[in-house]
Amino acid sequence: MAKIQRTPFHAVGEKMGADMRELFGYYLPWHYNPGPEAEHLATRDKASLCDLHYMAEFSVSGPDASKFVQHVATANVSELKPGSIKYSTFCNAEGQMIDDGTIWCFEPDEYMLITGDETDFSWFQKQAERFDVSIKNVTDQHTTLALQGPNSRQVLQQVTSAPINDIKYYKFIKGDVAGVACVIARMGYTGEFGFELHCDPEEAEKVWNALFEAGEKHGLVPLGQCGLESVRQEAGYVLVGNEHNKQTNPLEAGLGWTVDFNKPDFCGKAALEKIRDQGINRTLVWFDVPDGTIMSTGDAVIAGGKEIGRVTSGSYSPGRKKGSAMAYVAPEYAISGVCYDLKDKAASHSAKLSLVPLFDPCKVRSRTFVR
Repeated sequence: MAKIQRTPFHAVGEKMGADMRELFGYYLPWHYNPGPEAEHLATRDKASLCDLHYMAEFSVSGPDASKFVQHVATANVSELKPGSIKYSTFCNAEGQMIDDGTIWCFEPDEYMLITGDETDFSWFQKQAERFDVSIKNVTDQHTTLALQGPNSRQVLQQVTSAPINDIKYYKFIKGDVAGVACVIARMGYTGEFGFELHCDPEEAEKVWNALFEAGEKHGLVPLGQCGLESVRQEAGYVLVGNEHNKQTNPLEAGLGWTVDFNKPDFCGKAALEKIRDQGINRTLVWFDVPDGTIMSTGDAVIAGGKEIGRVTSGSYSPGRKKGSAMAYVAPEYAISGVCYDLKDKAASHSAKLSLVPLFDPCKVRSRTFVR
């Protein structure tokens, strides 16, 4: 049995009263005091800081680096410039998702692939055999912090002289944060304006402590995985193991926009073209749950006494004072505004279907510069 690992932020998390739980092979903060609802609201209204050390990072370098990345990604990355990031899905030959993730271009022959599952590495290694590239699992050599929320810029400005005002959405620069060399990116998994900071794990506590010292007057709070779950769900971001696994295709998962059918051949293209032409059997939707019930993965979606789908994720949205859920349903039932029953072990709960995320579906907040 694999040993449960500790992230570089474990000690500072415990000092701040984190409820540590086993997640993704690590001990991670589930929530802090006073609890996940306060962390959710702080992320939406002020600022939060979250430990994302568990994200998997794979470096790709060599003469064929750009060709390799173009092959494994469903998105078109042929014009990705240094300092730019692209979100994509990665599919096998059958069009099923290995994972989703981001592609970071450092140089034309140097990239970083970041996904949510370190076991993806073996698939990338296999794909790399036909290319002149070196691919390495560097997950343990870097760590990641997510600084999110409308006040995140003010917090970060206190501890860096890097030109963070010039970083556009899904772009990154290199700069010191509290004297520590970091990669600073404008992105996030919360639906809010924010940054992700990547640094040496040995220097992680220094960055964490400096940000909290600077962020006290800006309302900065630590964000655990429970609060991260609720903000990501209402913002509509998918999670590996919930909304997708290796039997899911990106078209049914609401990620068809990441698939560029116009680019030359890529892994899974023929299969995805067939799925596109024949039509999908289910589609990912969102549900507004007025009674505030937190639905569970696997709860049934019912229409006229018939099961039409299953819940993939459920949470409570304290800002909206309602429950929210993500679910797969048969395409013919995916009608915006129609109410269906979500059935847990205790009762049925009326919920209104939405074809778009329940919070800021156009991603205006995350993309817009906050002053």
